[in-house]
Amino acid sequence: MTDLEQGEIQVTFPSKTQYVHMITSLASNAATIAGFDKGVAGKVAIAVDEAITNVIRHAYKGSGEHTITFKIEITPESLVIKVLHTGEALREEDIRLPVMEKYIKERRVGGLGLFIINKFMDRVDYLVGDENCCQMTKYRK
Repeated sequence: MTDLEQGEIQVTFPSKTQYVHMITSLASNAATIAGFDKGVAGKVAIAVDEAITNVIRHAYKGSGEHTITFKIEITPESLVIKVLHTGEALREEDIRLPVMEKYIKERRVGGLGLFIINKFMDRVDYLVGDENCCQMTKYRK
């Protein structure tokens, strides 16, 4: 990584699962452009997949009649990804990440999206407003 790439991209798309792959590919490519290796780029894509899927399933209750705005900002310090929507907000105080030992012992299925997002990204913020936002940041080392 000799030159630190910088830039912004914004895409608005319907709240339908058929668009998830296109957006995760964009996230992976942006991570690569930002200088992250393929392994990290893959983790960024998985975190984005989880965030968008959560918006479709939970914030919009599966309705494809809404939109999601996906923003990427590559800065000298980081890759910042925002998933914005007008559905039901996820508030940070309501988040309860699973304790993995208990999760495995109980043989639970599903419910790991927020855990994965937090594990794969360096910082995750949930912002509530006119548009609700899951903001995920991966810092350049």
